[in-house]
Amino acid sequence: MSLYRARLGQGWQADTAQATAVNRLEELLQALGSNQPSPPRGLWLYGPPGRGKSQLLDLFMSQVPTPAKRRVHFHTFMEEIHRRLHAAPQGKGDPLQFLATEMAAESAVLGFDEFYLTNIADAMLLGRLMKFLFKKNVVVVATSNWALPNLFQGGLNRDRFLPFLRMMEEHLEPLDLRNGPDWRLTGTEASASHYLIDATEARLQKLFDANAHGPHRPRLALWNAREQKGRAIWLTFKEACDSARSRGEYAALVGHFDTFVLQGVPKLTAREADAGLRLATLVDLLYEQNRRLIVSAAVPPEQICTEGDAAEVFKRTASRLVQLTRS
Repeated sequence: MSLYRARLGQGWQADTAQATAVNRLEELLQALGSNQPSPPRGLWLYGPPGRGKSQLLDLFMSQVPTPAKRRVHFHTFMEEIHRRLHAAPQGKGDPLQFLATEMAAESAVLGFDEFYLTNIADAMLLGRLMKFLFKKNVVVVATSNWALPNLFQGGLNRDRFLPFLRMMEEHLEPLDLRNGPDWRLTGTEASASHYLIDATEARLQKLFDANAHGPHRPRLALWNAREQKGRAIWLTFKEACDSARSRGEYAALVGHFDTFVLQGVPKLTAREADAGLRLATLVDLLYEQNRRLIVSAAVPPEQICTEGDAAEVFKRTASRLVQLTRS
């Protein structure tokens, strides 16, 4: 794409895997601008965070030669599906088919950023919707941390999800971006996650600044961040876990940022089980999405929550904290 080549001239570094993806994206742009009778096959860009997937999607969508296009974060799209289904008129047949007809009229090309599924109900719902969208010749380009065969890996009733995966593989060509550097990193401070005992403010600030790269992200209204810059956010434990939060709120947060600084994690008492369970939910999502995490805590991971209703659950959380923050 011409914009990608222009970015190389402005300081972006050459990347073999990215160049291959750009060539296929450019071929797809040409196909979308032609009058071929059937829609071209879409693309699935996958690889770990920092490989430029979202930026490649943005460049591609900016050059799609039709106004009937949409670039959307996948979590936002799933929330929209549920909202629009709830508002769909009754007595007009399958509401998902009705919704697909509306969406196809709005967008002939859909760009999904950070495609990720966490439960079988959403997977089955999405499978039916995508079937209708593909029948209406909607072209999909998506980014994900995972190759399509690894989506929903280990999920309950995954066998019911396999027909959806086969359909996606039929309609989207995989583009592997796993091999290459993490372009978010600019120095040794940004080269790893960290688990620190009672880290100083200056130490946390240095780590946050080292990871605060990329385009500015809009603030999330439900979160009072201590600091936010680029794709990094700094939260206190009190803000993140002391008040009631849904899994959906945490999923939106994790989908919005690449790097998380979590300050002031205490040793929890039995009466603080709810906060422990919220922390467990947040850590699970960070782990599943392979996010960078910088923690300042009062005690090591295995000592955070050892009593009360959350203690058993937190054994896995402690293990994941160790894996997430291993330098």
